[in-house]
Amino acid sequence: MAKVKSTGTCLSVSASLPATYDAVGFKALAFTQVGELESVGGAEITRNTGSFTNLCSGNTSTIKGARAGITIAVVCALDEDDAGQLLMVASEAEDEALYSFCITLSNGSKDYFVGTVVKVGKTFGGDTDVVKAPYDIAVDSPAGMVKPILSVPA
Repeated sequence: MAKVKSTGTCLSVSASLPATYDAVGFKALAFTQVGELESVGGAEITRNTGSFTNLCSGNTSTIKGARAGITIAVVCALDEDDAGQLLMVASEAEDEALYSFCITLSNGSKDYFVGTVVKVGKTFGGDTDVVKAPYDIAVDSPAGMVKPILSVPA
């Protein structure tokens, strides 16, 4: 398997949810690319864990629990006219609405998920720094999805 570089990775957002939580359902949506993307944090599925220590042997066992919540951090150069960034801000402003997201990797594969933006803001720096727009996306796990992130190969 070849290495996949981050350059060429794009993030897109849709205010709609798919009719079905599979590749066909997500591909039918109209996504808007989020402009001026600098970075996308980890889209990592982890599990809650519990442990038990046997007093007699001193050994600890770990048990695997439910999938833990996922928050994906995104950083853009602030562009208040960018349609994708405007959708990110709109998602944060709504209390209950879920949006669909797509991370397209440089090799053409796609990671689809549903969630809501839980953090928006502006980060300032020095005189030569670009004003950044940080966003956090809380990933939801709708009943129709087997895993919270659907990976579709290129």
